[in-house]
Amino acid sequence: MFEPERKMGIPVFFGERKEVVHTKLSDEEEWVVEKVFRYGLNQIRKVSPKIAADIEPQLSIAIKVAGIFKEMLPEKKPITFPSEVGTIGVTWLFPQAIRYVATPGAATPAHSSYALNSWDISLTAGTPAYLFGDGTNFYKASPQTGKHSMLLIFNNGIIEIGSSPKIEQFRLISEGFTKYGIYTVAPIVEQPIEEGRAIYQYPTPLGATPIFYDKGIMWGFMPKASGVATIKLLGLVFYEHDLFPGLTWVA
Repeated sequence: MFEPERKMGIPVFFGERKEVVHTKLSDEEEWVVEKVFRYGLNQIRKVSPKIAADIEPQLSIAIKVAGIFKEMLPEKKPITFPSEVGTIGVTWLFPQAIRYVATPGAATPAHSSYALNSWDISLTAGTPAYLFGDGTNFYKASPQTGKHSMLLIFNNGIIEIGSSPKIEQFRLISEGFTKYGIYTVAPIVEQPIEEGRAIYQYPTPLGATPIFYDKGIMWGFMPKASGVATIKLLGLVFYEHDLFPGLTWVA
């Protein structure tokens, strides 16, 4: 399914999954995903044309992942924007889509080092922190009945803003697929991606990463410095309308 993207040099990380269910979106649904994708891309381009150039070729991945999520759901629903009752919504990733509950548990495994309602992570040098998971528990997108979600992190979509980069090592594994060790960032990651702007881009050599609600993921890193880092993830969230029916604050 993702061979065209691989040939363009854009891998996709599925962990142990060899096959996925998938349905082709209608022309209207593809237009919805593209509309959302491009409104965010245009905003990114105004701030960082170089990052936008990395993200733009990944529209086809977003459309395919939307088709995977739609087919996975117990109840087939159309994809709309903005979302409506009985539909699947799509929007750019935001903090409440990651930490969708305040206290993660077996039924709502939103384990992450992110602060609630924020892109900030408190770091201690030499102590692992996690975009997804917590070192013991794997992270899953929302598995709640009628409130399922699925995340997509774009290839090279990890961005640190406002401070010198504090990360040199990452490790990405998933349930049933823990054989991979670490990967490291480029030696010049301390240089901003755009001149005059404190925007730093981390590589994702394993590729664009869909995050499912039925299989967990662990995406950790080792900070080289202590402090608070603002780390934004460029990607999309697909969700059943009832997960975010209105303005959301997790408490």
